[in-house]
Amino acid sequence: MLAAEAWVPILIEVVAGALSAAFVANLVPPLTFGFWKNVVIGAIGGVALTWLTARTPGLEHFVEETVEEAAVPGLPAELLVGVGVAGLIGGALFVTIAGLLRNQLKS
Repeated sequence: MLAAEAWVPILIEVVAGALSAAFVANLVPPLTFGFWKNVVIGAIGGVALTWLTARTPGLEHFVEETVEEAAVPGLPAELLVGVGVAGLIGGALFVTIAGLLRNQLKS
C-alpha cells in the first residue's frame, strides 16, 4: 500500500467515528461532553474499534487489505466500507460508554 493510500482508511475511521459520536450525543443529551469533546471521543472510538476489528478472526478481512487485493492498484471498496462502518459503530459506542460512565460516577 502506498503511503497516501495508507492514510485514507485512517481518515475515514476518524471522520466516521467523530460524526457518529456527535450525532449520538446530540440525540441523547445526557451523554454529551460538548461538541468538540464528543468529536474527539468519537474519533478515538472509531480508530479503536477498527483496530479491534482487525484483530478479530473472521472480521479482519473487512478492515485490512488481503494479499490478492494488494496486487491490484487502489483501495478495494470492501476495505473502505468496512473501516467506515467500524468507525461509525466505534465512535457511537465509545461516546455512549463514556457518557454513561460519567453519569454513573456523578450520582
